[in-house]
Amino acid sequence: MVSFLPITLLLLTQSWAVLLSDQQKQYSMGGIKKHRHAGPSEEYYHTRQSILTELEKMSTSENCKNIMTISKMNSGNVTLQKVDFHAEGGQAKKMKVLVYFGEHARELVSPESGLNFAQHLCGMYSETKEKATSLLQFADVRMIPVVNPTGHDMVMLGGNLCHRTNSKGVDLNRNWDDHWRPNKRADTNSGIAPFSEHETQLLRDDAMKYKPHVFLTIHSGTLGLFTPYAFAQSSANPSSLLYKHSGPSFLSMQSRMESDDSSKARIKEMINLLDGINPKYCNCEAGAAGDVLPYLSPGTSMDYMFDKLGTDYAFAFEIYDGASSGGYKYNSKDVKLIQTGVLQRRSDFLLVEETQEPEDIFEQSNDQAEQCFEMFNPETKTEYDATMDNWSKAYLELFEGLISIEKSHGMFKMN
Repeated sequence: MVSFLPITLLLLTQSWAVLLSDQQKQYSMGGIKKHRHAGPSEEYYHTRQSILTELEKMSTSENCKNIMTISKMNSGNVTLQKVDFHAEGGQAKKMKVLVYFGEHARELVSPESGLNFAQHLCGMYSETKEKATSLLQFADVRMIPVVNPTGHDMVMLGGNLCHRTNSKGVDLNRNWDDHWRPNKRADTNSGIAPFSEHETQLLRDDAMKYKPHVFLTIHSGTLGLFTPYAFAQSSANPSSLLYKHSGPSFLSMQSRMESDDSSKARIKEMINLLDGINPKYCNCEAGAAGDVLPYLSPGTSMDYMFDKLGTDYAFAFEIYDGASSGGYKYNSKDVKLIQTGVLQRRSDFLLVEETQEPEDIFEQSNDQAEQCFEMFNPETKTEYDATMDNWSKAYLELFEGLISIEKSHGMFKMN
């Protein structure tokens, strides 16, 4: 979710797509480009294809074969896999959970977290097996393990560790039809229109059929636990920079939001739940994204699910901050640095010089690539493992908490 200041990073053309294809031919589909600089280790980071291969193997294993199924969605040159977890028995009416991983290409830790979470749901970790089994008695879980397949390939196969968008240069998390705004900035390009991209079209159609009660999307680049809305603040503040920048349209949005008691009540429930989870797993800021973050994000999947699709609960989690010393969870030192303004919630360093030509992007400097990778992803195996473990447990506890809320609302028939 975190975006950088204007950088002419990715105005992809047809010739660029050919360049990517040529680069991919230099490597096997299961391999990672060898970098002179720090980058994803073959030991524990996966290409998109290897993530899918691991999931396929899991689906036929003794642990998973009775609860896990994999299917595909296709549009144009884009194929998305969806992984469903459903256990027989339990509640007749179950809570439907939808989780997206890897909307932004350079946030490699997100699809990795999806793979690890699938392992937890299959009961492959003794510490969480009972909790996962209990969850699937009350909920069906669908995950999209790699939302941005062409972008992920550009990072892992093409070696462009700073790449954020899809292969057409569109930010998929600005392309949803909820307060969408035209934006041609390189790393937050919202596309020519809402749902202009095959990926978001597939995701929209799937979500409309699935009708989730809960939505969660996983990002990195900072640490935060966010609820709607990302496109606006929860209350109008005419003196704020965001208000002055957005003007009358912002005030109109605020009026509608402030009069929607049902949405406000659900957001309050979400924030109260996050307040309980936060100290254990994140120790970060939690709340409505437009209130917590120093910028607004129109056209996001989270806001669309909550605002347009009517999903009861919607979240966006930021699970890694390479600028902090804690990495996957802020420690006391990080908190003090944030309070004093030394550690910024949003990085403003320039990743690629504005004069750089598109054909030079694959030859990004060692420093630029290293900054990108380290900002968004754990670098060592120890930190990688700790990040995976921490956040899979956090997802389980989030969904467990939502089940408790729905029990109080009478969704489940209890014996």
